[in-house]
Amino acid sequence: MKLHANILGSVALATLLSIGFSGCSDETTIVQGLDETEVSAILATDQIPFGDGSFTPYERVAVFPLEANATATYAKVAELANTLGKYVANTDEPTADSTTFKGSNWILAGLDSATATNTFVDENVSEHILAIPTKELVEGTSITKKVKVVEVCNSGYASKALGVTNVGDLVSGDGLGDKVANGSYHATALPCEISIYHDDKGIYVDMLNPETIFTLFFTEIFDSAEMENVFFKEEMLSLPPQVKSEIYALIYNAFDENNETYTKTDFKMGPVYSTMTAVKATTDTANGGNEPFRHYTYTAASASKEFTSTDAKAIAAKIISVMTSDAEGTVGVQESALLETLPSTVAGVTPAWRSGRLEPLKVPGGSWIVEACSPTYAKEALSTGEHHTSALPCEIAVTVNPDNNNTIDVSFLNPEFMFGALFADSMEDMTAEEVAAFNTIIDNINGDLKTIVDYAMDNNVTDIDGSTGTKITPIVY
Repeated sequence: MKLHANILGSVALATLLSIGFSGCSDETTIVQGLDETEVSAILATDQIPFGDGSFTPYERVAVFPLEANATATYAKVAELANTLGKYVANTDEPTADSTTFKGSNWILAGLDSATATNTFVDENVSEHILAIPTKELVEGTSITKKVKVVEVCNSGYASKALGVTNVGDLVSGDGLGDKVANGSYHATALPCEISIYHDDKGIYVDMLNPETIFTLFFTEIFDSAEMENVFFKEEMLSLPPQVKSEIYALIYNAFDENNETYTKTDFKMGPVYSTMTAVKATTDTANGGNEPFRHYTYTAASASKEFTSTDAKAIAAKIISVMTSDAEGTVGVQESALLETLPSTVAGVTPAWRSGRLEPLKVPGGSWIVEACSPTYAKEALSTGEHHTSALPCEIAVTVNPDNNNTIDVSFLNPEFMFGALFADSMEDMTAEEVAAFNTIIDNINGDLKTIVDYAMDNNVTDIDGSTGTKITPIVY
């Protein structure tokens, strides 16, 4: 495992350089380990100054050997996912390893607990681990091969990224730092997903690279007024490498404690970004880039209605009910009035949408996440490579508008951006016909999710004025 000694490290330093480097004395102390000549050289070449001068969205953290046969190997994948999930759910990491873990205790998404240390077992954990289907069958069986996804969350880091708490306070509450502006609108992009799967060579543990995801999805922060605050800047740019190192440690500690045999790696995967200009171009909407998110606002039926986080949770639950979930008898079969209006249905596709979780997932700041999944489209997306699993663009965030609690905001990851920025390593090898087919899938995903939310708001949420939702741009790229 590579740990970065500098306080910024890797992409964090790159983002600092992307917003300009003044050279004044209080700024140069932030870029530890580089002298003025080295900084000037980096600025001149626009090169990302970490590792080999590039970064990718995914990293392979560990490789396990195959078991005696394909069925046993597939069972081992589930076992490893549970091992990791139990470790995260049952361990107070800062107490167990204060050298590595500098923030709050990590939790397994969906399995929050009032205590830092617990005694959760496989039965508690397994239902909170997502299983994403592929087009393949487990060799020698009729079982659909699925990638296991372990989502972890750290409330301390998430609260800072989502603008709930100050970034840059030397002592909690001292007011030296600032909050991330419009932080709640990034809720669908928290980079804490770990995927586990196998092929005929081994079992793999991959993760989203927090440095890359932060750079791509929080781009506007680097040009924000808050970056004028040296305390905010220093901590903001140190968060991604710290989160990355802690997730690596979570994975290794979990498997080491269980006496597993495996190989540690830090293999990069996915499209390669080698300049900050290329990174920022992905979200430069004025020059052909795409916005990472799409945000829509829905108005209260009564002018006096004031929404709370509890209301946002109830609305998210309504969306799950309308979409269907694994708890229902007709999973993936929506009401006929909704089903016939889905762009996929119109195109002759059966997406079989459902929520990957029975209940919405809470994130700091009062947002609630719906983990939407279409097995049909998941299988198509993963045909480009199972390392893309953690970037499937189907999360929906429901939150109270931070500036006007008379409205509810619903945010989607933009499928067009996600596939362009995170799947480009595979799409560049496709034929023109295959690219066109993928573009149709992208349009259908976006249209389906918006249609499902609109239907829920119009027919199932009594406090919302019947509406298809108005697009808003709280974050300008």
